[in-house]
Amino acid sequence: MLVAANRAASFAVAARWVLHDLRSPAQSLTLIADLMTDPATEVEEILRDSCRRLAHAIELLARVMQPAAPADIGPIAVQEAIGFIADLHRAARFRAALELSIQPSLPAAAGIGRHLEHALLNLLLNAMAALRSRDDGIIRMAAAQERGHLAITVADDGPGLPPAAAERLFQRLRPRETDPLSGIGLLVAREVMRLSGGSLDHAPDTGPGARFVITLPIWRREALPRSAP
Repeated sequence: MLVAANRAASFAVAARWVLHDLRSPAQSLTLIADLMTDPATEVEEILRDSCRRLAHAIELLARVMQPAAPADIGPIAVQEAIGFIADLHRAARFRAALELSIQPSLPAAAGIGRHLEHALLNLLLNAMAALRSRDDGIIRMAAAQERGHLAITVADDGPGLPPAAAERLFQRLRPRETDPLSGIGLLVAREVMRLSGGSLDHAPDTGPGARFVITLPIWRREALPRSAP
């Protein structure tokens, strides 16, 4: 129930981002009739661009709102999962930049795609919260193959975590009255990665900010997928 509640809360935030992003192309389409009165306006180009942006936003919203169904462990295209999160970040129009670094020819990971997306969204929300007061913050998301598994790193250049806080990262913190689900994002992210056959850990670094690493085994065709608990 905790996982379901956190998923509903985190993807509701993402849905609001996408709905906000829908407004711009929708407004352009409502103004087409007015724009057609100006012969200098490239109406066809505006129409095509608005329709393309609208279709992409609707597709993204449909994916956000897709209910989480029981799933078996199978191959995950990590590039696609990261691309989905990057699209959500873009829709949020957040001030912090998102930098991606994905190893070429990355093999598929063994896991559950919706679980990976859920964990990545929680990590993105945490990084955005850490950088909310800055205009020049950077969130870095990277994926690479390492010694028989895939490692997906999410890091920010925010204030970082004091040692005492780092020890309690994956414990449920006391919720705020205004947000009863606060303090469970990392706990849930770790749990869904465990259910997906992977792991999520805090990885202290020498640089500024916080850094988390998700590990998943590489998908082997000969291996029979097992059902998630």
